[in-house]
Amino acid sequence: MLDKFTIRNSFLEVSIKKKGAELCSVINTNGTEFIWQAGEIWPRHAPILFPIIGSLIDHEYIIDGKVFPLKHHGFARDIDFEMLHQSEHSICLVLQQNESTKAHYPFDFTLLITYTLDKNVLKQTFRVINNAEDDLLVSFGGHPAFNADPIEDFEVYFEDDAFKSCNLLEGPYISLNKESVVQNNILDITKDTFSRDALVFEGLKSKHVVLRNAKSNYKVKVNISDFPYLGIWAKPGAPYVCIEPWEGLADLVDHDKNFRSKKGVVVVKDEICKSFTMEFTD
Repeated sequence: MLDKFTIRNSFLEVSIKKKGAELCSVINTNGTEFIWQAGEIWPRHAPILFPIIGSLIDHEYIIDGKVFPLKHHGFARDIDFEMLHQSEHSICLVLQQNESTKAHYPFDFTLLITYTLDKNVLKQTFRVINNAEDDLLVSFGGHPAFNADPIEDFEVYFEDDAFKSCNLLEGPYISLNKESVVQNNILDITKDTFSRDALVFEGLKSKHVVLRNAKSNYKVKVNISDFPYLGIWAKPGAPYVCIEPWEGLADLVDHDKNFRSKKGVVVVKDEICKSFTMEFTD
């Protein structure tokens, strides 16, 4: 049985794991690998975050008086998806509720992750379908890690300079404090940039951000216009940077664990569909 799928065109060859529907490789015709190849520093490539983003206080939440345990970033990244359909340039993988997910997340859902190639652009689409009559409460997002070696040569460029300061994390939770980390549309990346964990942005005017090497033509342009939040993260000093479009957030430090009032949770009556694109230039 296949544990990995491949799509390709004349610009890119892309591999996706069955486990977690995780993007694990994007290679162009010059042989450049854009995706972090996992390893001891961080053992993932580009996990799917569902049905939460980040951490819950005490790794649990409350719905209608009942407590449910749910680990960091949810469970989808650790479950095998089924392949729904595949063509040369596109693939769609699907995950639905089961007895195991119900113990942590009491909703009936269908999660579809689609990857589509168009020249040197890879589109990743999240489609969440509510399979029940009651409202479905959910957060989801991407977590792609792009190679950036040496890290000191890289920066993140914001398309628009009209943006708000970022939130920092306080432990694994969203701090109430904000800080300005971007100067002249640029976030300089150093070995210390993520010493306090991820940088979390909301209310950005930029429709896209660009991870680029200041000393070469290497860049990855990520269109984030469909998503209200953006995380930027790496293990301190590691040779990659994650650009993470999010529909949701970790718990705020003062949250009361009520899932219905959690900031970033979306109420889905029938379905929701969101996409972001990654444009690769060597």
